Amino acid sequence: MIKKFSKFIIFFSFILIIVFVRDVERISNIEKLIVTHKFNILFWELENLPKKILNFTDSRNLTEEEIRKAIIEESISPDDLEDFFQKKVSSRIKETLSMKFLFPPLSFSIENPPKVLVISPRDKIFQQRAILLKNQIPEEEIILIENSIDSMNYSSIILDTGGFAAYPSIIKPSKNFDFLFSTIAHEWLHHYLIFSPLGRSYFKGGDMVSINETLADLFASEILGRSDERKPSHNKFRIMMKETRQRVDDLLEKGLFDEAEFYMNKRKEFINSEGYSIRKINQAYFAFHGNYGDSPSSTHNYDKDLKYLLSTYDSFEEFLNEIKNIDEPKQLEKLINLRSN
Repeated sequence: MIKKFSKFIIFFSFILIIVFVRDVERISNIEKLIVTHKFNILFWELENLPKKILNFTDSRNLTEEEIRKAIIEESISPDDLEDFFQKKVSSRIKETLSMKFLFPPLSFSIENPPKVLVISPRDKIFQQRAILLKNQIPEEEIILIENSIDSMNYSSIILDTGGFAAYPSIIKPSKNFDFLFSTIAHEWLHHYLIFSPLGRSYFKGGDMVSINETLADLFASEILGRSDERKPSHNKFRIMMKETRQRVDDLLEKGLFDEAEFYMNKRKEFINSEGYSIRKINQAYFAFHGNYGDSPSSTHNYDKDLKYLLSTYDSFEEFLNEIKNIDEPKQLEKLINLRSN
């Protein structure tokens, strides 16, 4: 088992190196802007993975009720919190997927994850690049970076993330028990899928990112035990964002990207006047949030498609074992048609 785990670490680190080195074909103007702010994922993994492997500290056996209360009161140590979720999420995944041993092993750290710089063309909503940045960047520096990139005829935004599938994965601290539980499960699925065609297709970008992220959300809901719950479609924020995305798409299709940007700025002001707090809405904002099927920023149907496909199987395990073999959208469409007959 140790030998198998060691091979996994080497393979996973190699994949991540490829992913984050493939864009460094030359030091572009954008790279020069962010060079001091880039998040070094390889260094982070080399520093944190040994700590997780060699962590033999004793922790208290706390109930879920005690953990929920302690999270809100901030009266629990990081070791006790991580140990609780390590045991509970691992147990739930093994139960759901009929695994005797969990592979890859569940490994995560609850701490502030890196930010992400998302870059999209101005004339369409498309995630052209996503670059991890250090978490601690002053807001004035964020605005300077974004304005500089936007002046190159791009749309850019720097966003916080809820989690990131490094190994160990990085999970944003929260007082919300369900968020922590589901995010840990979400990121583990990315680790699991890296050994399958579906997971590796993530690096193709586009629709395959959306399919992977939507499946991870669906899996997280299943592990949390909330698979039948859906975000209310009448939620004011969701309705406003959906309307905004649809109008922006219409303007961009007509080539009116100046008008689209003016409209998005006005909509941001309106949405914030309704009690919300959004720093910026632009093409890059929608490109990032649109990757997640249940997001109001999304325009694809992968959330609905995957939920339907899941309903045709007897278990999530059976569903996952089949869908993990696809590596392009047409294969998903073919599988849905096959299961419908």
